[in-house]
Amino acid sequence: MSIYVNEHDAVYHLHKKRYCNDFHLFGNDLLWIQKKIFIRAGNFSIAEYHRFTHPEQEGREIIVFGIVDTLHNAKGIMLNDYASYTMQTPPVIARKLAAMHAFAG
Repeated sequence: MSIYVNEHDAVYHLHKKRYCNDFHLFGNDLLWIQKKIFIRAGNFSIAEYHRFTHPEQEGREIIVFGIVDTLHNAKGIMLNDYASYTMQTPPVIARKLAAMHAFAG
């Protein structure tokens, strides 16, 4: 996995890797913005993620996810913007990240 200076670079390089769709988390499902359909938790995986903190905005963190939708054969990006008071990772994302680390070499 590459290391990027900021979230803009991460998004740019994911686009170059054909992560062209936009996803937004709703509960345990993803909303595929372009198609206006929901993707169930069992039909997507996180291929990569990049975490960025902002020193000038204490407590703020942005995570850029590279998402793969296996059902529709689509790749896209999901952004999560966390503040110090909302640092809880949604359970479905926590499980996907744990699965990623279980298979990492």
